[in-house]
Amino acid sequence: MALKTVGFSLRDTWQELWTILIIHLFFLLGNVLILPGPPATLALFFYANRIAHGETADERDFLQAVRRYWWPAWRWALANLLVIGVLAGDYSLTGRIAAGSKAVPYIQGLYLTFLAGWLLLQLFVPPFLFEQERPSVLHALRNALLFIGKNLGYVLALTFLMMLSLTVGTLAFMLTFVFGGAFVAFASNRAVLERIPAP
Repeated sequence: MALKTVGFSLRDTWQELWTILIIHLFFLLGNVLILPGPPATLALFFYANRIAHGETADERDFLQAVRRYWWPAWRWALANLLVIGVLAGDYSLTGRIAAGSKAVPYIQGLYLTFLAGWLLLQLFVPPFLFEQERPSVLHALRNALLFIGKNLGYVLALTFLMMLSLTVGTLAFMLTFVFGGAFVAFASNRAVLERIPAP
């Protein structure tokens, strides 16, 4: 199933190639400018969500999503900054305060595990956010956590295949830089829609 999801996502990327070139440029520019970065990221996932639903979408939908999801995107970004900041700070402080202790590598490894789990969770937050009538980051986080818990094997296999695809794309003329964000957005949206039965 994970391989099928990646295949569909690569197909989506190929079929939407020229639109993605424009959208990805906006996405990268938004992240370089920092302030529009989170809304541009969420808008990229919104665009992929529409395509995964079998609808048509273009750069205008992307720009409208930037405006529509500006505040939810920043709530999502602040939650990420808080959690990542706490975990990174704890990792660093553990190394300084308990330097030389044999337990330090294990404690720091635990923090890295939590960080990896948190980043994995973020792949599935946007798709759930778009399936809500009123976007709630808290509910999307909860649903994403439940989704991963119920589909752990599938999620891990999908993540591995996505990382492999992105690595190959980087080696192949830096294609990941041009299309990587859209590919990840397609894969996460398709994963949620394929594994969650329609009401």
